[in-house]
Amino acid sequence: MRRPVVGIIMGDPAGIGPEIVIRSLLEKTLPDAVLPLVIGSSQPLADAMKVCGGDMPLRAVNDTSELSETPDSIQFIDIPINHDFRNTALLRENGDASLKYIYKALELLKGGKIKGIATAPSNKEAMHKAGLDTAGVTELLAREAGIKEYSTVQIQAEVFIFQMTTHLPLRKALEEITEKKIYDFVRYVDTTLKTLGTESPRIGLSGLNPHAGDGGVLGDEETTVFAAAIKKLKGEGINVSDPQPADTFFLQGLRGNYDALVYLFHDTANAAVKTAAREFPPVVVTAGLPYVRTTVSHGTAYDIAYRGIADWKQFYEAIKTAIKLMVTEEKDE
Repeated sequence: MRRPVVGIIMGDPAGIGPEIVIRSLLEKTLPDAVLPLVIGSSQPLADAMKVCGGDMPLRAVNDTSELSETPDSIQFIDIPINHDFRNTALLRENGDASLKYIYKALELLKGGKIKGIATAPSNKEAMHKAGLDTAGVTELLAREAGIKEYSTVQIQAEVFIFQMTTHLPLRKALEEITEKKIYDFVRYVDTTLKTLGTESPRIGLSGLNPHAGDGGVLGDEETTVFAAAIKKLKGEGINVSDPQPADTFFLQGLRGNYDALVYLFHDTANAAVKTAAREFPPVVVTAGLPYVRTTVSHGTAYDIAYRGIADWKQFYEAIKTAIKLMVTEEKDE
């Protein structure tokens, strides 16, 4: 039986995406239950191979039907680009290329030709210059899948990290933190963790105010809005904590107190994750999509691209996690 295929999206041609894609695949230590297929452009991949010091052939294919089951090469679908992509200035053309890679992957996903994707970093501003009309790639994927309930999950040191709000201005994000939102989101986290294999999830919930409100002294949201939602959740048998101080929340996860941490905001979650990224390479999973999607927590890093110094380990873990989740889904079908 033919192995399922994971699409590996190259990301912005001027960034470190091509390099971390090539470097990860040169390892040859990824699980062999799934075939990797890069979706990108030939010249950035060839340049990345050179700076990585690799000698593995690059083999272009037009369709997954042409993939070799015993590859001695890195197989890819070539989306041609005809501009100076290595210009370190932010370019609309690179944003356009990034979008074309994503839409090609979506075409393959909808056709059942690939079962999941791992996406290298692209640049939101460049893609918006090229016509992207959603906040980012995650929102684009959700819209194209026709779903409204989804979330960004980061897996780090075997802890699942959720963001209750993501790409919103902070003023707007604060308005989102309601009793209903907390109740609905924690229920969603509980369901997601069970789907991912955690039978009885222990869910930690971050507070809103300093010191989680200090019993109402520094804000009463924890004792009113949060308390009402938590009472309902516990009544349904969901193991969720009382609101925890955000400044020490991540440490509780590392100590094994919880299976999942629910942060309220994008930056409070990412500040912790990125601080510990070298010791514990994080993987980002978009939960709620009808297919597996993983990515990294860092950006395009234009300033170090094509110098052979980019840290590829996060993306390697992203590919490995995508494969693991795809295999789990195949068994459940």
